[in-house]
Amino acid sequence: MENSYVLGVDIGGSHIACQIVNLKECQPLKESYVEVKVPENEAAGVILSAWEKALNTCIQKMPDIEITGMGVAVPSPFDFVNGIAMAEHKFAALKGLNIREELSRVTGIKPECILFTNDAAAFGMGIWRCHGKKHHHLIGVTLGTGFGACFIVDGCYATFGPGVPVGGELWNWPFRGVIAEDYVSTRWFEKRFRELTGVKISGLKDMVGLYEQGKFCREAEQVFREFSTAFGEIMLPFMQRFEADSLVIGGGMVQAAQYFLPQIRQYFENNHVRASVDIFTDTTLAIITGAAALCD
Repeated sequence: MENSYVLGVDIGGSHIACQIVNLKECQPLKESYVEVKVPENEAAGVILSAWEKALNTCIQKMPDIEITGMGVAVPSPFDFVNGIAMAEHKFAALKGLNIREELSRVTGIKPECILFTNDAAAFGMGIWRCHGKKHHHLIGVTLGTGFGACFIVDGCYATFGPGVPVGGELWNWPFRGVIAEDYVSTRWFEKRFRELTGVKISGLKDMVGLYEQGKFCREAEQVFREFSTAFGEIMLPFMQRFEADSLVIGGGMVQAAQYFLPQIRQYFENNHVRASVDIFTDTTLAIITGAAALCD
């Protein structure tokens, strides 16, 4: 197999990151990496201009390489088959827009060569392809502003089957009268910390910063305990029925993993789950690699 190069793209709530990936070697080209910040609540024109800038800058960094396709990871909900934006709470200004056509227009890549998946699925596929194909049943989750999940069976992204929720996603799984994402996302940390302390924070990083300064330590520890228990309760039935041999956690929240990962591992151990539970800190790298794999 000759070298084949595609664009791997990670579209998140605050940025777009892209990189040229060598499919044969399953290897992103480091020098081609580009990231542009753009909040998801901007106007459509602002968002699309940022995407165009990132993609074309990436391509121009390696002018002698022929790009044959593009794999794009985007948050759910999204029409991944037709490439249509559907979300109302993220990228609301793009709802109903044909993203495949827009990306083809700005890059020159044929529409049929532009493929989509959700960001958590790309994360799981990236982990599996390049960081441990030994796992038969791998669950990948991303924790941050949202809650992404994917189920990988021998390298294939599963959307149904034993232990797999319909569609392969968990963010909207019913939990404690609401949905799972309401308990395992940064907004839950903000809400719960404010309930306990009266202090408003912006993201988990703020809470960790206060804790490391010796402020609100008891409250922060309680928040981490409650989070770990909620996460364990959500994941336990899927870990068991899916017969997972590995759970890998990524996303922005893993920067604070030292405060919750041991408790999550203990929760599963107490419930006789023997799967390995690990973090992967370079979430963007995994997502880009997994997204590019759509073109393989």
